[in-house]
Amino acid sequence: MSEQIASLWRLPGTQECPVADTLKSIGGKHTPRVLHCLTVKDHHFLELQRTLKPISRKVLTQELRHLEEIGLVARTELDDTHRRVRYSLTSKGRSLAEILGQIYLWALEHHDGNAASAA
Repeated sequence: MSEQIASLWRLPGTQECPVADTLKSIGGKHTPRVLHCLTVKDHHFLELQRTLKPISRKVLTQELRHLEEIGLVARTELDDTHRRVRYSLTSKGRSLAEILGQIYLWALEHHDGNAASAA
């Protein structure tokens, strides 16, 4: 880690840590998968639900509302007879998706299928 980045981190043992806060915000069971789907393209609710099977309608709604509240996802109501809604990443969400892409590449390089070896 560069000195510049390391100096930005809080001292160990303090209660404030933006990294921990961010990981907690995106640490929902389905959140990474929702973000991944929206990185590929915008989706209507039912498209997301089909893609993320076996997620329930209630849980997906909760995940999307949370992501909308923290500014990662935008919800757009479409003017059509079916009252459809489209979900997309905000600019904040796209910037996080770039970082998650780097984590994905790191995971591919270092994951050997054994959770115990991660330590």
